[in-house]
Amino acid sequence: MKKTFHATERGQVIVFLVVGLVVFLGFTALAIDAGMAYSDRRYAQNSSDAASLAGGGDAALYLEDHHVINTSWHCNDPDVGQAMDEAIDNAISRAAANNFVIDGDPSDGNGVSVSCGGTNYGWYNDVYLDVTVNISTTTETSFAHLLFPDVLHIQVDSTTRVRPRQAWGFGNAIVALNPTGCLGQQYGGIYYGDGNLEVTGGGIWTNGCLSGSGQPIVEVIDGEINYGRDFNPGNATWSPYPPDEPVDYQIPPGAYDVETPNCTGRWVDDNDIPRNGTEIEPGLYCMHGDFRINANDEVVGHGVTFYIEGDINFRGGADIFLEAPEPSPDPSPALAGVLIYVPRLSGHTCADQTVSINGNSESHFRGLIIGPCADITLNGTGNVYAYETQVIGWNVLVGGTADTYVFFDEERLSLRPTFIELSR
Repeated sequence: MKKTFHATERGQVIVFLVVGLVVFLGFTALAIDAGMAYSDRRYAQNSSDAASLAGGGDAALYLEDHHVINTSWHCNDPDVGQAMDEAIDNAISRAAANNFVIDGDPSDGNGVSVSCGGTNYGWYNDVYLDVTVNISTTTETSFAHLLFPDVLHIQVDSTTRVRPRQAWGFGNAIVALNPTGCLGQQYGGIYYGDGNLEVTGGGIWTNGCLSGSGQPIVEVIDGEINYGRDFNPGNATWSPYPPDEPVDYQIPPGAYDVETPNCTGRWVDDNDIPRNGTEIEPGLYCMHGDFRINANDEVVGHGVTFYIEGDINFRGGADIFLEAPEPSPDPSPALAGVLIYVPRLSGHTCADQTVSINGNSESHFRGLIIGPCADITLNGTGNVYAYETQVIGWNVLVGGTADTYVFFDEERLSLRPTFIELSR
């Protein structure tokens, strides 16, 4: 078949090529502009984060140096006010180092503000400073501004929260971190047996399940009993009685992540700990394996911290008198106020270790007992002053046939140092 070509159709392909080229160049220009905008926004956000963290860090340092703790916290305290001023000055300085000019008035989109506040969760007053930095800027473009004059305006903000020195676990004497709901008597905070539990000076908290087994009397003096998911009262007697609904809150890692001590030159074996009543030298003791104290052993130590990467089993019938180091003078490398620390093991799922403490009427424990990924069992001794402690574990079981008394005095036990977190 013979094809017929008309003169009027000549050059059409050139028109399509030109139009296509224009469209292609337009998309290319938009892609370049978008990349520039993304890069500028990321730089502005990083600068905002850095300024906020710098201000928060300076405020935290001031609060720590001036020994401001949550129990004495007032927003009109001169030390708190000075910490706020320090935060503003340092945030402005850090932003300037990244070529952004901000001041103490964020109303124009370029500034830093510090607010003092707190949240009352019923069982604990969580106080803090919020250091908020706002940065506003624009991106110069090659093409996008012809079509979208306002699209490349950039506005970012960052907030760093500063919490003063305070008790671990937000001031609760017994804390179970497992967020899982109740399933039999397996998870969370479990109070069992026929003996009484009396907690003085702090509350009882579990992120997940709170349950009773047997017929214990669980009494908290100067504190509350709270749970984050389920409550299975069983036949236990609770005083005060936990709320009908769970508290919509999980204790965050920052409230229980104890610093890892420096174990260089401090590693020992279980058998290196004297069992005949000879007093253990003050300091830090680190073990890769298990730590066991058997019946009829006598273990005495003042100013000691045990860092154990295995299981712990203190059997009933042993005489045990152990006290953590005092905050002053600095006990490093031992940890002030920390008696037993069972760390979370890398690559393991919780619960990965067990801590079982069974003392007798002569036993005494003072200091923080913490295993963020461990099952901790605390059995009664019948000694009113046996446990001057705070217990934080993945699952925590307290009970037995003898009465258990837990005294929590945050001024004598370990306090979490002032810390900051970039909250948004």
